[in-house]
Amino acid sequence: MSLYADEDLSAVQDIDTKTLPTIPHDPLQALAAALTCPPESPEQAEALIAAGQRFEEQPDRLPELCGQLLPMVVDGGESLLRSWTLDMVALAVGRSGLKVDVKLAVAQSSLDALNNMLLGGSIPTIKAVIPIFSTIYPMLFRLLATTRPPQQIYDIFLASKSRILAFALDPNIQPRNVGIKARAWKFLQRVLLAGTRAASADPRLQNKAGGNDPSVSMITRESPLNIMEMEDEANLLRTQLVTHMYSSDDPAILQPLFNTLPLLCKSRPTLAALLVSSMTSWTPAALEAAGRPAMQIRAVEKTMRLAMTHVVRQPSLTQFSAQLNDALLRQKLRMDSAFSHENVQRKAKREAIKRGMVVPVAESSEQAVKRVKLEIQPGSGSGKGPEFDVTTLPLETVIDAVMEGLGLVTEAVLETAFKNARQALLDNTADAMPVLGPSLNGEGLKAEVKGEERDEILDPLDMDVDDEDFLLQHAQEDQENVTFADITLPPPEIGSIPEIEDLVNLTLERIWSSGAELASLPDLEPQDGAKIAVQPKEMWMLLLARLATRGPDVKRKAIADFVSANFSDRSKFAAIWLNEEWYSQKLNGSGEYTINLETVLQACLATLDVKDKSLSNFLTSLPEIPLSAVHMLERLCEDVERSVPGLLALRDLVETRPPIRDPSLRTLLELCTHPERKTRFLAISTVRRWVPHSPMSDKVVSFAMGVYRRLVPTPKIQQGDDVEMEDGEQPDEEVYSKFLVETSKESVQQHLELVFALTKRREDLLDDIFSLYPKMESEIQDAVEAEISRLVQSMGATEKLLEVLRNFPQGAEKLALRVMTILSGEGSSQVLVTVVKGLMVERNLDPRFIIPVLGQLDKAEIEKQIPRIVTLLEEPDTRELVKTAFVSVLQKMTPADLLVALHSEETGLKVTIEAVGICFSLTTVFRSDVLATALQRICDLSSLPVIFLRTIIQAVTTYKSLVPFVANTVLPKLVLKRVWEVPQLWDGFMRLARLLGPASYGALVQLGRDQLREVVERQPALKTGLRTFLSGRPGGKAAWVEVSFYDDLKYTADR
Repeated sequence: MSLYADEDLSAVQDIDTKTLPTIPHDPLQALAAALTCPPESPEQAEALIAAGQRFEEQPDRLPELCGQLLPMVVDGGESLLRSWTLDMVALAVGRSGLKVDVKLAVAQSSLDALNNMLLGGSIPTIKAVIPIFSTIYPMLFRLLATTRPPQQIYDIFLASKSRILAFALDPNIQPRNVGIKARAWKFLQRVLLAGTRAASADPRLQNKAGGNDPSVSMITRESPLNIMEMEDEANLLRTQLVTHMYSSDDPAILQPLFNTLPLLCKSRPTLAALLVSSMTSWTPAALEAAGRPAMQIRAVEKTMRLAMTHVVRQPSLTQFSAQLNDALLRQKLRMDSAFSHENVQRKAKREAIKRGMVVPVAESSEQAVKRVKLEIQPGSGSGKGPEFDVTTLPLETVIDAVMEGLGLVTEAVLETAFKNARQALLDNTADAMPVLGPSLNGEGLKAEVKGEERDEILDPLDMDVDDEDFLLQHAQEDQENVTFADITLPPPEIGSIPEIEDLVNLTLERIWSSGAELASLPDLEPQDGAKIAVQPKEMWMLLLARLATRGPDVKRKAIADFVSANFSDRSKFAAIWLNEEWYSQKLNGSGEYTINLETVLQACLATLDVKDKSLSNFLTSLPEIPLSAVHMLERLCEDVERSVPGLLALRDLVETRPPIRDPSLRTLLELCTHPERKTRFLAISTVRRWVPHSPMSDKVVSFAMGVYRRLVPTPKIQQGDDVEMEDGEQPDEEVYSKFLVETSKESVQQHLELVFALTKRREDLLDDIFSLYPKMESEIQDAVEAEISRLVQSMGATEKLLEVLRNFPQGAEKLALRVMTILSGEGSSQVLVTVVKGLMVERNLDPRFIIPVLGQLDKAEIEKQIPRIVTLLEEPDTRELVKTAFVSVLQKMTPADLLVALHSEETGLKVTIEAVGICFSLTTVFRSDVLATALQRICDLSSLPVIFLRTIIQAVTTYKSLVPFVANTVLPKLVLKRVWEVPQLWDGFMRLARLLGPASYGALVQLGRDQLREVVERQPALKTGLRTFLSGRPGGKAAWVEVSFYDDLKYTADR
């Protein structure tokens, strides 16, 4: 559940409230929450189911899960986590909607773990693993047929296939289980399909089948599979399939086996002739020989009939239609004959029962063995102790002795004795006691025969009426002539008061002890829409209530104790009794109603179960609810573990009892600010249903806004100062809640959750939220920004929210920015981008507003906003924010474009240097080739940026491979652009030359004489190397100026 979801509180009773506020939307987080629950507990089972639903909603997370979790559950015994993990693997490779390549990757990564579990002895695990292998077998076969994967995959493929086929064909394999064998036959079908060539009857479908229906025709030369071996295996499996059709006598095996036949006939026409012939000639002879019940044989016959019907409807198998139709007709006659024979046997058995004997039915040896093992044989009927003739004793003595003896015998022993006695009568053994026949046969055997006749359909025109005529005849013989005579009863004897009180107490005890036996009777159907408050079977409640209310207080105390002992089952009686008490109070003016109600509530609230709904029904059926009852419910709601019944009761009182509505609503609203979040959450879930369409809506909203206003500090007003208020403005009414303490950062959540939950239903509250935000203290504002995340995520970019963002008040920039950041978290809509653009034009807003929507802007707009984003570096702790912005920008422009844009000189030198440093930190993006492109483009600019030389030095320092490019390309261009005319660039040029060393000499000699002399003077380390470079130049290429300068340079170096 969530505070922003439209769910009712009654759903809380069916979930574990310890997992509140909601199941995480992220599947891995939902799984982590399930793993924190106690192992193998119902809570963990429910949490795993919820996590599975999350993975079904986001199947792209399944491959990651299977790879990490499956190896963890291989070892150990059965567990909820292992079963759940196998379900997720089956979901990933089966019906998850993932791409085939992804499913194949999951299958390969899971193969080893699945094979290990297949080799174990856990029956539930093997049952879950075999269907997974049935799903992935075609994918693995296609992989092995067309490529040569690692040898390990091929070995596991063969091992797992052999293991599963053994489950289907080997009668001695362990563990032996019918369920495992049935699933193995489905896998055998996949193996048989893959081992048979897909010669489709329709030539147009051959190419299509080739890609989706793997077969031996797909096997290539480099495949580890051998075509001959696969076809031989398929022929062997085909023979085993037909053999088991005739030899198996287990319906649990035959039914899944028959279900594989239609697909085999349809997909592999080469198998159709053999399989159709086997189906048409099959009979349930093996089942009959094994003594299987007629119902099981009929179920297997129906499965075979469905299989043949499915085959006969296939257009590609029309050549078998006559053969199949003839088999269907013969099967129908066979089933009708078996059904008639079964009816004759049942009728004969009923006749035998009526005559006191049963026709013995032959049973198989298997049934005889089961009877020896499972049934308790009746004894001889004679005891081992001394015998005594009980007819010599008085009847009362014998009855008392028998009843006392029966009291010492357990119920299980009695049931076994009754069963043995009935069986003895049916088998007509020496131990049979005919005197017990009417008692035992009248109930036990009649019920048994009735159960056997459940499947029989009798003709109402051919029913025997002998029994009814026989009963009618005896009824007529037993009739006697009855005459009425006048009789006068003697006057009653009035006993003493103690005797009368004892009689009344005895009467009360008998009424409430026997009244519960009437609860199983059906309710009276309402007529003409009238609803009866007290059903006829509940009249004992009304009688008992009136006796108690008309008597002394002692009776009331006894009734209160009676109700308190089991309030859940006796709440209806308690309501009837208290209604009588209220009526008696109105007549007599006594105050017993409120006292008794408080007594009952105090007793029941102490033991009330969290899922018990009787409390709400009880209170709403009372004629009057005192204020003390509301206070008692409030104390119940403050109990975190048992608050749900109290909240439901208060909710129903608010909705159905207007006289007590205000205090009940006030209690609920105060609980919405409870310091315990679980209690607060449930209370908010209760009251939000009344917003916006209910009489309570205005009060709920007013309270919520009052709590929110508490976050605004109250200004201190000096004595004598006047408070200015706008026209029509009324002072805000102060809201009180005993759970709200002084406003602090820790208590902000108590103030916000109610108003945020209501804002989802009444979006106009956003105006008040934004208007009050600027008046709050800084730390409170930070807490509000953190809490508003879930509200914005649940609302989305609604029209009202966008309107508020367009017109948010001065001082609410941080909150507006937070909302925009959340809305753009899953991709910015064009509407949000329009809003941000409009705000940037109309207001001088913080550049942070543009960052959430940078990815939606075009390249020109991004280049225009980059200088504003760079200015954020003037503030502390903004480096990561700017770095995030740069990453977003790279979706629409190249890294070289970004680096060129940063050299636009529209921002300060310091922040630009830091921005360029951020780019260099993204080494995976700003590689050496990217930097070379950017440097060359900057060189071609009409005006060189001041920081350009610093960027070159940083690039060369980071990537030494850029030295030749810079020396041979960039430096000559700088000389041509007369770099010495800009002092800052000239200083950077000389430092770069020193950094490059000999690589820069070629560019340096292109300088004028004065410039070169300045370089040598300011960078003395270059003198020696430059002199050597000049001396090595060809003499014919040296001009006299260079020679003259060389002499000066030589002189300078020597000196």
